[in-house]
Amino acid sequence: MHEMALAEGILSVVLDAAGGQNVRRVCLRVGKLLMVVPDSLQFSFELATDGTPAAGAVLEMEDVPARWRCLQCGAESALDLPPFNCQSCGASELEVVTGDELLVDAVELENGVTIRRREVAADAILEKHLLEHEQDDRHDREDNGAHPGRPHHIH
Repeated sequence: MHEMALAEGILSVVLDAAGGQNVRRVCLRVGKLLMVVPDSLQFSFELATDGTPAAGAVLEMEDVPARWRCLQCGAESALDLPPFNCQSCGASELEVVTGDELLVDAVELENGVTIRRREVAADAILEKHLLEHEQDDRHDREDNGAHPGRPHHIH
């Protein structure tokens, strides 16, 4: 389950922020481009926190929509599905403005203190997340006899 890698990264940031104190609530901002399944992340977080000061903490997730900036004309737009082309000029050279982030926005401790925004090392976690997606797809194709050159399913 690729959400487990994300949950472990989030937990690391939460425990660092909490400094050994018990955690009541964790607020996340999760970019749409990370393709996180909220229920899976919740379940993975519960497993990862077992036996830690964050055990039983409520995990709240806010979705961050994908926004792109055209490198040709500079226009920004929200694009959720491929093809990812500029809605103004049609160019395909786009950069991500939002939607690829994973932020621990707040950690509320049991004593009522709230610690604000810590950025998870999303690049490393995302890389592991995408590799696990690739491995899952490969296993699905092998298990179901799908043609290796064709995608088995879309995330």
